[in-house]
Amino acid sequence: MAKEKIGIMGGSFNPIHVRHVEMAQAARKEFSLNRVLFLPTGNPPHKKTGLEDAEDRYEMTRLAIFGMEGMEPSRIELEREGTIYTVDTLALMHKKYPDAELYYIIGEDTMRDLPNWRKPEKVFGLCDFIVCCRSTDEPKQHAVYKQIKKMGAKLHFLSLPPRDVSSTAIREALSKGQCPDELAPQVMEYIRVMGLYGFPMFPDNGPELYSRLKKALSDKRLSHSLLVAHTARKLAEGNNINPEQAELAGLLHDAAKCMPLDEMQQVAREHRLLLDKDILQSENLLHAYAGAALAESLYGVKDYGILAAIRCHTTGRVGMLPLDMALFLADKIEPSRRPYPVLEELRRLSYGGRLLEAMRYSLRSTMEHVKKNKGKLNPATLSTLRWLDRLEEEWQKKQQRENIQDKENEQ
Repeated sequence: MAKEKIGIMGGSFNPIHVRHVEMAQAARKEFSLNRVLFLPTGNPPHKKTGLEDAEDRYEMTRLAIFGMEGMEPSRIELEREGTIYTVDTLALMHKKYPDAELYYIIGEDTMRDLPNWRKPEKVFGLCDFIVCCRSTDEPKQHAVYKQIKKMGAKLHFLSLPPRDVSSTAIREALSKGQCPDELAPQVMEYIRVMGLYGFPMFPDNGPELYSRLKKALSDKRLSHSLLVAHTARKLAEGNNINPEQAELAGLLHDAAKCMPLDEMQQVAREHRLLLDKDILQSENLLHAYAGAALAESLYGVKDYGILAAIRCHTTGRVGMLPLDMALFLADKIEPSRRPYPVLEELRRLSYGGRLLEAMRYSLRSTMEHVKKNKGKLNPATLSTLRWLDRLEEEWQKKQQRENIQDKENEQ
């Protein structure tokens, strides 16, 4: 029986960025690794200042790789006391996975530092190294390469082209309130909510809100909520909508999603929600109304606009405001959504600042899908679509009148 091949991505992940994940995915593919374990360090010997709390770095790592095949977070270095050395970690890994082959994934800068590691010869006997180019495509030209080969290092090289992504530069950008492209959206949203690296915290009770959401939601739903918040904020910024309203609505839009139906119904009774039978019997529909009630009573949201947006994010409503549309569409197009027939066009319209057109396109696609499957379209959705169609007709008539007027003025 072939041994399991386990990749190890160790580091402070302060914060984890897209290059870390790119390296792990490439290593898994090129060297047929069964899985890659991400090991955020707890108390490294060489990094002290500017290091965020280990639990925050673990959570960012977990969020960054959630749902990715063959990628797993590990707490093995977080649950040890004292200074953490790689040689000790590898020894523990061999005890935990006695029949596995271990492959440590590193950048070329780390390769150059290997002679300075604690007990490097012992380390070289415990694992192979998979090296990724960072600033050059000829890492074998480094003087240290021959040195560590003689010491027993077993080195393999990824085919990824060089790319230098600096965690220091990312932290500096965050401290200035900037959102670096090198961070996954869900990681960036977590940093914002927790106020890490000097980035302005939002909302003011971010850590408390996140803690409650994490307890209330599944991992999948939590990740989705962070991505909806991130997407709703982007749509708001491009459409003259209050971005903080949109972001908070995104964070809390699924606050009740993981509750059993009977508990949602209890929330509806306690808050005296006047809902018809079809809504009360549907988890998919009721969670929006129950979620708005929880956003107000449990999470302290008093902004009616945010509550209204959460309430209608599944069906839409006649008279939808731009904030409502931003949340509705963010829920449909956030980055982790699995491909469906109209997704890319819906993203194009939404990010192109055409929210009303995107809403009509989304609802009409829903109607066609329901008809095709011989289902029943929710009355609120049908009313919303008809309302949007009337708005479009009125806009077209207005354009025609203006065109006629312009021609008359030219004459």
